[in-house]
Amino acid sequence: MRDIRKSKEYFQTFLDYQYSRIEKKMAKLKDSDNAKQQRILVSLTGFETDLLKAEFSAGASKENLKTLLIRALDICRAYKDITYGDVLDLLALSIMVSLSHDVKKFIEANHELVSHDRLLNCLAEYIGENKCSWDLNLSLKAEFAGLNDVFGAEDKETAMKTYLKEWYINHAEYAWYDSHLKDTDTYCGYWSFESAAVAKILGLKEEMLVELVYYPVI
Repeated sequence: MRDIRKSKEYFQTFLDYQYSRIEKKMAKLKDSDNAKQQRILVSLTGFETDLLKAEFSAGASKENLKTLLIRALDICRAYKDITYGDVLDLLALSIMVSLSHDVKKFIEANHELVSHDRLLNCLAEYIGENKCSWDLNLSLKAEFAGLNDVFGAEDKETAMKTYLKEWYINHAEYAWYDSHLKDTDTYCGYWSFESAAVAKILGLKEEMLVELVYYPVI
């Protein structure tokens, strides 16, 4: 278990339900035309990314996460209106588990979104070319603005600690915020996957970050 807010039993129930939902949606996907497939993918992409987060929270190994991620990337690549958050988590997790080849088609499918965003572009460059430019000419969502300080700081670990301490409150407008307090069983974990991806890209000392509750460690 990596999560500290819910029990092992909670996550097992959540995962069983999520796998069941995905199986049903996948069966419908196979027998649908393009328009209906897109409607099915609205929920299916969310199910897949929530499953990855829940499996991570429940303690899934790096290899198991990689297997699940390959499937999620293949499914999510077909959805034409994927959310920014789902793209970010999929790219960040790909860096965390050292997955590259299977991610490139996903990046190509979302080129317009990725190429105009500072954070997504950085992650995509690292996946494709093993390098990352933090391009200040590209846009960056306000909740990730603290990463500007990380890239610009001499003491990057301290800057990342500051970013992580503010990470949760900076996502107060997100649908998943405070989901651990609700009775709807939608909580799948709070993880700043982009922090771990950036830490890997910049070669940060992870032992200085693992104490922070939103930092994901494999």
